[in-house]
Amino acid sequence: MKIWVTGASGSLGQELVRSLKATIPDAELLAPSRSEIDLGDRESVRNFVFTNKPTHVFHLAAKVFGIAGHKEQPAASLIENTLIDHSIFSALLEFPPRWVYYSSTVAAYGYPYKSIPIEENDWLIGNPHESEMGYAFSKRHSLSYLEMLHSISETKFVYGLSTNLFGSGDRFLEGRGHVVISLLEKATRIYNSSDPLEVWGDGTASRDFLSTKAAAGLLIDLVDKHVGIVNIASGQQIFIKEIANEIAEVFELDGGIEFVGINQGITSRVCSTEKLEKFTSFVKEINSKQELWGEIRNYKENRFPSHS
Repeated sequence: MKIWVTGASGSLGQELVRSLKATIPDAELLAPSRSEIDLGDRESVRNFVFTNKPTHVFHLAAKVFGIAGHKEQPAASLIENTLIDHSIFSALLEFPPRWVYYSSTVAAYGYPYKSIPIEENDWLIGNPHESEMGYAFSKRHSLSYLEMLHSISETKFVYGLSTNLFGSGDRFLEGRGHVVISLLEKATRIYNSSDPLEVWGDGTASRDFLSTKAAAGLLIDLVDKHVGIVNIASGQQIFIKEIANEIAEVFELDGGIEFVGINQGITSRVCSTEKLEKFTSFVKEINSKQELWGEIRNYKENRFPSHS
């Protein structure tokens, strides 16, 4: 088994590489960095695939702009992510692997949702929410590559609609970061001050959060299975207000919390895990709130060890 992981330096990629080494130690692991291969360069990607001929691929790489970034730059998000996927799938169609995992996003679901929790059969009903449209359309398109691979070469695939992820390897990008790391960085900046923790929206929005560690466990359980489209999620709802309150308590913020009303986004997004549970029992062991609260405490202890 020769496994290629794209986006191995990202939050999920780092966790997946660690988990693969621990659970499939005999596999040859390919996790080239950006300096080693430009995923937007079709010829560079083709040469890599031709030389290495991976049997299994976890395609996690993407250009993620965050809520504000996707809203401000929908065309850039669409074009950059489409180019990455085109380079990779052009090579894989020429040198087909046995199995592919593609990391899509629940942002690709049509909005408003047909039902909550959202189910895989409904994901193409309507257009994605305007705040995520460019990114979402690029992800929708890549299903056609996977279906072509399966049709021509019988390549098994999992098209994973990933929910909101959090983890120790997440990166903060001012105004464009994921919600958990963004709030943690804001709390770090105002620590030992009287400033309030500013939170986008009004706090009533909720999401289905999943740790990168749990996500990596799910992905490894799906290796060699032909699943098709499936939610990679916990199925557990956590409100933004709950997260803000927990951060304010753990960091002992004197200024409290201030909801600023901007970038509210989608009010509620929780995923059905009924289909996922048919392929892995691990999802039933996940406790996202417990893991998230632990991540908040660990983050604070790492940043302010003498005050913990």
